[in-house]
Formats: sequence, structure tokens, C-alpha cells
Amino acid sequence: MYNERSQKQRFSMKKTRKPATRKAAAATPRPDVYQIVTDRIVAALEGGVIPWRKPWSAVYGLPRNYATGAAYSGINAFLLHFSGALPFFLTFKQALALGGNVRKGAKGHPVVYYNVSVRENEQTGKEEKLPFLKYYTVFSVEDIEGIEFDLPAVERHAHTPIEAAEAIVGSWEGRPAIEHRHQRAYYAPALDLVNMPARDTFTTGEGYYATLFHELTHSTGHASRLDRPDLTAGEGKLSASYAREELTAEMGASFLCAAAGLNTEQTEANAVAYIQTWLERLKNDKKLVLQAASKAQRAAKLILGVPEAEEAVPAPAPARVLEFAHEEDEISRQYREAELSWLAVA
Repeated sequence: MYNERSQKQRFSMKKTRKPATRKAAAATPRPDVYQIVTDRIVAALEGGVIPWRKPWSAVYGLPRNYATGAAYSGINAFLLHFSGALPFFLTFKQALALGGNVRKGAKGHPVVYYNVSVRENEQTGKEEKLPFLKYYTVFSVEDIEGIEFDLPAVERHAHTPIEAAEAIVGSWEGRPAIEHRHQRAYYAPALDLVNMPARDTFTTGEGYYATLFHELTHSTGHASRLDRPDLTAGEGKLSASYAREELTAEMGASFLCAAAGLNTEQTEANAVAYIQTWLERLKNDKKLVLQAASKAQRAAKLILGVPEAEEAVPAPAPARVLEFAHEEDEISRQYREAELSWLAVA
């Protein structure tokens, strides 16, 4: 590592008067979280942004909760990735606790998570755990007023991103063999083998490792590892299983590039057609992007050697969970209703 650390960056937003309170409106139907998430990804694609190809912050990496320092993972990393120039976020309650306030008119960003409901099976009498999806809302620190933010100093490492990528590949115990026999990148499940084109055929080292990370993510689906049925379904390129596996590999490569500090911005040879393909897929399957992101996170953790039980997504503050509206004060309720209205059309 370098001996020097970067100076903390400080900035603050001018504090303004809190928005006036008002009486709670009628109860709003529970939103479809799958659709909300998909709509945001679709909106990015329609704007020409490919979330899993957009470079992560060269300084801070993955988006983080400013109060806890925890990195957001899975689909949340992608949702927050293009939601602000600075990758730091707070819930409404956290902003108040730090002496600040959300800027009037600011748009919140959903952070999704799974909860579990325990119910008794009427036929067997046994308890069953039923997972269901929920979300809470965070705001970019750029939309928080009244707080002087001290952004964390960043450790400067002596190694380059390419060296970091090499270390990730080299330190993965039990990885598949990597060969350079053919001028095509692919993973062969039957042989548990990754083939890569020669390195000198890539314009940059970043491109080589981004491609290798894609194929290595595929390899995590092998029966001896995470055993993803989508990998070996053999249902063809038009199938849902193929789409899930391919998006899993795209997102997994993005997480690994973030871990290495690689610039993941790649020029798609046929960007318009590429985007259109995923638009069609996502619009036809609202669960696709969440399923792929979850599988990609598990794949990246396996390759990086992160224990499966370790969870990087910050838990929601109870007052910001939509089902717990009765715990909110009037100001929080006003923002919640505004967020629901915005998310319904986002």
C-alpha cells in the first residue's frame, strides 16, 4: 500500500426549512416491488445506459450507506449505481438522526430485501417459511441538507487493477482450468473448463479480465459449486433459463470488476441491438433482473472467498419500511407517500 491516504472530502448542502406537514392520505396499495425494480432498469436501458456495464466509482467502488459504511449488494448495487454522482446514501430517519433533512423535492431510491413470513400449513400443521420481497427508501447524500459530510479516506494500494484481477483469479481455490486454445471465450460445463482468446487479441487488459470474469461467473454454476440449473438447462438462447444465466454472468463480472477496481466501461459492438434484446427480456419477465442479480452476488462471493452467510446489505430502519407506516411521524409519512407516487410511475 502507499503510505499516504487521500484527504477526506467535505461538502455540505445549505439547510432549508423542513416541508410542512399534512394529514396522512388514504392507504396506498402495496406496490409490486419486482415491477418497480424492473422499470428502473428498463428506464436506464432506454436511456442508453447498461447498468452492468457502467463503471463503478474509481474512488469508492460500490454504493454504500453513509451512516454504517456497509456496501449495497445484489440488485441494490445496480439500482443505486446511477442514482447520484457520489455513491453514498442515507434513509430519511438516518438523515434526521445526523441533524440533517432531505431536500424538498428530492427523489428517493428503493433498496430491496427479502423478509420471511412464518405460516402454518393447514394440511400438514407444520410451519412454513415464505420469503417475500420488500423495500425501503434511501436518498443520495447530495440531496441531504444540513450535514457536513466527511467522506471516508480511501486506501491507496500499490497494486494496479490488473494485478488485483490476476490475484482474484489466482487465489480462487477450486476454480476451473483456464486455457487459451481457441479464439472464442466460453465455459464448457462438461469439462469444467474456461477457454479464453489470447490476451494480445484484447485491446486492453481490462477487457481481457472483464471477459474472463464473465466466463468464471458461468463456471460457478457447475454442479460442484453453486449448482445453477440454468447453466446446463440446454433450452436454447431464446429460453428464460438462458437469459437468467447470461445476465447472471454479466452482473457477476461487473461485481468482480468492482472488486478489482477495473474500468468496466466497454463498447458493445452492436449496442442498440444488445440493449433492445435485454429490454424485450426484462419487459417480458419482471423477476429476471432480481433473480440474476441475486445469483450473480452469490457467484462473486464464491470467487472472492466471501463466506455465504456474510451479508453486506444494510438492514432497513423500521420507520422506513412501508408496512410500518404507523411508526412514522407526519413528515416521514409525507415523504413516504411522495415516494410511493414517484415509484409507481418511475
